Amino acid sequence: MGNLGWAEVAVIVVVALVVLGPDKLPGAARQIGNVIRQFRRISTGFQQELQNALDEPIEAEARRRGELAVEQSKSANKPAPDPPPSSQ
Repeated sequence: MGNLGWAEVAVIVVVALVVLGPDKLPGAARQIGNVIRQFRRISTGFQQELQNALDEPIEAEARRRGELAVEQSKSANKPAPDPPPSSQ
């Protein structure tokens, strides 16, 4: 819960109880919980999208390097062509 200690939370609850009253406090707490839940869901989705966007170029570069290495290994395994016969 950030840097809030139990004393700070107790003060917030007492102030909310005085301002809202005992009848409206549970409904307000539910609304705050829903807002926090939605914010977390949105921020998690945003973080995942950002991570995916950052990972795509890295994966594409790794795939390109892998394909290049395969091509190089195939060309290295081919026997060298025979030299043309000399015309002596």
